[in-house]
Amino acid sequence: MSRLLRGGILLLVAMLCVLLGTGVSHAESPLVERYTAPDGMVITSHSPSWDSQTKLKSLHEELLKNTHGEEIELLDEIVVHDDYPRGKGVAGQYIFQTVGTIIPGTKQKMQPGKIELYGGREHQTVASFAHTLAHEYGHHVTHYYTLQADGYPLTDEKRWSQTSYARMRGLTHDDRIAVEGVDHRWQVAEVAAEDYVQLFGSPLAKAPTPFESRIEQAMRGQEPSAMSWNASMYNVQPQENILLPLASDVPHLYEFFHQRMKGEPGTYTPPKKPELKLVSYAEQANAGYQLKFEWEMPGEKDNYTYTLVTYGENDLLAEPIVTRKAGEAKEARYGSVVVQRGSYLYTYQEPNAKGLRHFKLYSFGDNNWVSESAELTVDMANPTEVKVNEKKVVPVAAAPADETALDVWDIDLMLFDIDLSWLVSLIGWAADFINGVLTALLG
Repeated sequence: MSRLLRGGILLLVAMLCVLLGTGVSHAESPLVERYTAPDGMVITSHSPSWDSQTKLKSLHEELLKNTHGEEIELLDEIVVHDDYPRGKGVAGQYIFQTVGTIIPGTKQKMQPGKIELYGGREHQTVASFAHTLAHEYGHHVTHYYTLQADGYPLTDEKRWSQTSYARMRGLTHDDRIAVEGVDHRWQVAEVAAEDYVQLFGSPLAKAPTPFESRIEQAMRGQEPSAMSWNASMYNVQPQENILLPLASDVPHLYEFFHQRMKGEPGTYTPPKKPELKLVSYAEQANAGYQLKFEWEMPGEKDNYTYTLVTYGENDLLAEPIVTRKAGEAKEARYGSVVVQRGSYLYTYQEPNAKGLRHFKLYSFGDNNWVSESAELTVDMANPTEVKVNEKKVVPVAAAPADETALDVWDIDLMLFDIDLSWLVSLIGWAADFINGVLTALLG
């Protein structure tokens, strides 16, 4: 038996026998309502809070406000669940499959996917689901066009680092990044989905949340208001991973995806990077220091907004300090304050104003595209020095193709004098029949 025939049989056996996939099953609550959109997409609710076709239709309409192309035809369904079947910390997930053969040079093909949204009893409006919906659709887009460009998905544990996206994003040699086995924020597919939201998310997915300075409230003699925030607030956390540069720092990333979705590169004009400075600090009796920041914004437009945030060394979520609009004072205070009220001294200190703190300013412009300042690091116990950290993306050049392996395969085909078209057809049929060589579940 020739080497090629023996290899072909082994390939066929492998194709028929190998099923790769992961899944998280959960008991599904009863169906509450179902809406079928004109494009054939099905929006299904298992939440009593989403009990009308009108609400489900509005969810579909919100999806369409995220930039999309031909890939949307492969999204079959959106499902709203009442609770959190994967745990309180998981707001949704995207489920997709790819099918491929093991014939050299053959690209994997994407199968129809679906989006699941969790916590319908809490998220009772389209606005409350908009950011999660955009993120999950970002998985759909980035997987679809990575498969189209490279022939394998971002979830390929052996080859993800060589995808066009990973090389462009400068992740190829970043040891913190992986497909799984690392924190959620360091999973390559999650980074990609967050990039999609920044570049192509809907206006509602990127709607800002205003925050007033608590130090300024105290200085005016007011009681500092309670403040709450979460990771879905786009102007507080444009991306889950606050340690990586933003999508706006990645050359040609917008054009890469826009070209594939719309057939032309598009025009991407995020704000220039704001210049954040610590201009002064003052000790507030025994309450600690008060820091004063100022910033400059080259080329500011009337629609620009800003959010100053701070976070500690191990924080996963930044804390908002203040939001400003174009034309307002480009300054903010953080730390402690002592003010006199009648015959009493009133002291207020930000709860986390201790130890090393990092500070960053986000600027938002057209389409709520975002840029960020350099990161400033200050010791709240001794703010005499400021460390400035400017994050940069270093793209990685494409690896040369392994032409030797392809040449050997081609030589074998030329030397073997039996028609193998039946084998190729059979393997192709097996690929379509098995449907699911790779299954990925992404939150």
